[in-house]
Amino acid sequence: MAIEPFDLTGVDGVMPANQARSREAQARLMKAGEGVFAKKGYDEAHVGDIAAAAQCSIGSFYRRFRDKEALFRALHLQFAYRIERNMERFLSRPERAEQPVYEVLEVLVRNTAQVIERHPGFFRALFQRMLAGAGHIYVPALWAADTASGHRLAAFLRSRREVAVEPLAVPLEEACALGLRSIEAILVQRVLRREMVSQEPFASPFVIERLTRMLAACIAVAAPPERSRPAPLRKRNSDS
Repeated sequence: MAIEPFDLTGVDGVMPANQARSREAQARLMKAGEGVFAKKGYDEAHVGDIAAAAQCSIGSFYRRFRDKEALFRALHLQFAYRIERNMERFLSRPERAEQPVYEVLEVLVRNTAQVIERHPGFFRALFQRMLAGAGHIYVPALWAADTASGHRLAAFLRSRREVAVEPLAVPLEEACALGLRSIEAILVQRVLRREMVSQEPFASPFVIERLTRMLAACIAVAAPPERSRPAPLRKRNSDS
């Protein structure tokens, strides 16, 4: 079941879309903008590129968005909304009630990696906006989404009664939010670096395993013993 569309009402710079035709054009521009930002980043994306990709006129763009910044702001808020709703949907799936908690964390980390890997251009564009001094516009919504996700994860962990909640020096909600932010920060850094070094694997099983252990340690979930890895083969000495 797909997540319902994000309501853009009240977003700064987004014009009200009261008619079905206007909403459809707005949705096309959002989808086109996501693709253009993904391909070109923020600085090199132009309104004309977005309008052409959406098969709209530039005038149609400006009837729905004040400028390029308003469109990117809408995309960013939509992304933050999806972070929160995805966590809600993920934890509410029936199979989570019986799945070992550590396995739930492992699937959560893998899903997070897949989402970030699918949107490298968005994070590159967001990084460009932050370098330009616009971080105060974009960070609060992402921070709030992680905080809400942390609360949902903490509630899930308490419902499973498998977590050593008491030894934590901070509330479980804070520990969960910190763990989620740390995982996301590492994965975003990896996807940005991969843009420059395309040969680097993004989320190998080793990466997923280490990040899952890091998240588990942050929220006091017991991790299984580490699997031993085979020793690297040594080259035989031709003289022996």
